[in-house]
Amino acid sequence: MLAAAGALFLRLRDEDAGVLVQPASYTEGIAGTWQRVNPLFASANDVDQDLAALVFAGLVRAGADGAIEPDLAASLPEISPDGRTYTFRLRKDLKWHDGTAVTARDISFTVSRMADPAFKGDPVLAESWSGVEVETPDSSTVIFRLRQASAPFLARNATLGILPEHLLGGLNAQQLYEAPFNAKPIGSGPYQLESLDAAGAELTAYAAYHLGRPELPRIRIRFYPDSPAAIRAITAGEIDGFLLRESASEAQLTELTRAKGMRVEQLQRAAEIVLYLNNDQAAYFADPRVRRALNLAIDREALVSRVFYGAATPSSSAIAPGTWAHSDDFDQREARLEEARRLLDEAGWKQSATTGILTREGNEFRFTIRTDNDPTRVAAAVDVANQLQPLGIRVNVQSTTFSVLRKDFLQERKYDAAVAGWDQGIDPDPYFGWHSSQLGSAGLNLANFGDVVMDELIAKARTSHDPEVRREQYRQFQEKWDDLAPSVVLAYPRYVYVHTTALKGFTPGVLFTPSQRFLDVHKWRT
Repeated sequence: MLAAAGALFLRLRDEDAGVLVQPASYTEGIAGTWQRVNPLFASANDVDQDLAALVFAGLVRAGADGAIEPDLAASLPEISPDGRTYTFRLRKDLKWHDGTAVTARDISFTVSRMADPAFKGDPVLAESWSGVEVETPDSSTVIFRLRQASAPFLARNATLGILPEHLLGGLNAQQLYEAPFNAKPIGSGPYQLESLDAAGAELTAYAAYHLGRPELPRIRIRFYPDSPAAIRAITAGEIDGFLLRESASEAQLTELTRAKGMRVEQLQRAAEIVLYLNNDQAAYFADPRVRRALNLAIDREALVSRVFYGAATPSSSAIAPGTWAHSDDFDQREARLEEARRLLDEAGWKQSATTGILTREGNEFRFTIRTDNDPTRVAAAVDVANQLQPLGIRVNVQSTTFSVLRKDFLQERKYDAAVAGWDQGIDPDPYFGWHSSQLGSAGLNLANFGDVVMDELIAKARTSHDPEVRREQYRQFQEKWDDLAPSVVLAYPRYVYVHTTALKGFTPGVLFTPSQRFLDVHKWRT
């Protein structure tokens, strides 16, 4: 009877009209094509990430503001007082798409393949699991033992999609990379992959999905060679949705806004555009008053309007707005030129009556902003240069390839200032970018910034498993950032997501990856 009812649901007959009524579905376009639909390899390909987000599930997941929520786990883990041991208990009656029970051994198996020396996925992913011991005392309990306390572990590690041991247990890491499974994956996520080819993918709702049966019976994915082709498909009404991953041009935004029956959403990323200031550049930026002056001089609203055509969130904070750790109290967006002038004057920079340029001890305030050839970052650098000119600061903008920028200037710290992007990821921990231990060419503290108080705040926040303690540490971090201005955060770019106005249940939030848009896909309906 249940099977018959399911068949009727999938193909209903409108007796009055005498026609077949197809069930609700949603078709999304994606620029690119698939390679390996496997969470261990998906980070190398945007399309694989999207499909993996629909097919697989992790122990936990990141909510709309980045706060961690249970997924396959029945609740958030029990964490030992020293912050090194995480104990997860799985939900009851979890099933893979083929009906086999999901057990703790699946989690252990997934982690074990990343420890294999032959693992061909992202080395950063493998390194993040290095030294983590896994225990499975019973079929529903998983225990992770870390070498040291790490609060980001939940967001950066436990969100990883889990693989089925009963299908893949006989494969080593090399074999897993080449396995037919990667084209016909079986997961425990909201949708089952029905078919996959060069044109697209067909997915059907997984009735036993642990967060509730998806309301859309079917999702179709169509692959396009590039974003312009997908945008043409949107305007022609061939697809119901499309996420533009690169910065939108003014023409693209106009075209998408005019598409009939479509709604344009702007979804903020956790990645920021930063004007890095070399704190070791004693002529200009070793003095925190000068750095703060530059931070106060930038009208971020105007920059976002001119450079991003509105598709970015203006912000001066090193913690992404809209996330659980962000404090709006220390996030300035408007320019405060008089205060900037006062600070520059206190630092000894006086405006020349003849040239209008700031001078100190006979030297003019002139410096170079370096960036890569990305048009948006070049435009941001030029906009900053133009905004600093009324203060009497003269800025030259030079661009090159990203590899040259990274190797010759940023890595060697041989620059005055630089416009670059920083992707914070799911967890707000700023350790790698701003802790003094990351100084030097081997680290990512590109601004050569060091402060004992900031170091303590960062260290405490990344080792405490109490969310409220972390929130308070990050509030103080942002307060200190506002005071010391290690560099100048300009904005957080937004992804442009256009979808049919008929789509309901979509949850806008911060996108830590493009596939994060499928956070609550099981609640979507048309």
